[in-house]
Amino acid sequence: MVLVILLACSVVFASGCVSDNKQSNTTKTYAQNNISFTYPGSWEIVNATSPNAVAAVADPNSVQNGTPTTLVVIQKPDVPAGSDINTVYTSNYATFFNNTNYQRISDGNITVNGVNARENIYETNTTVNPIQYSAVWLNESGSIYVILSAAQVTDFGNQTSNFNLILNSFKVQ
Repeated sequence: MVLVILLACSVVFASGCVSDNKQSNTTKTYAQNNISFTYPGSWEIVNATSPNAVAAVADPNSVQNGTPTTLVVIQKPDVPAGSDINTVYTSNYATFFNNTNYQRISDGNITVNGVNARENIYETNTTVNPIQYSAVWLNESGSIYVILSAAQVTDFGNQTSNFNLILNSFKVQ
């Protein structure tokens, strides 16, 4: 499971075409791969290269060296049906911060659309363009999903409403 999140973090290096659009207050809806969610109208769908990714959207205005730094990736980890989310979550993070260049900021329980979820917020241990992540683990319709939001540490707070738009509209079809 550590591999799941480690590989999810590598999605910051997602590939895909993103164009430079003007910011707007409009939204778009993603409805594929048995999930749906609303995302900012100025963002684009990108191809996630991480395993188990079912969707990824990114802010084209955050592209640096061809890679978006502000994005959200939805993953469906490969775990047995009916797995307990707390067990999977705890197992994943048991050694994650010991073996990577990530530092935990917080870890806790949250409620998303009336469903109990686990959230782990962490950031890269680098001084050049550090990235902050929020990994929210949900059990929806008997399957575990991870909604991984990422942005540069200096911009993460400004992106919270965009991340919440996606998180709070996430549905399994």
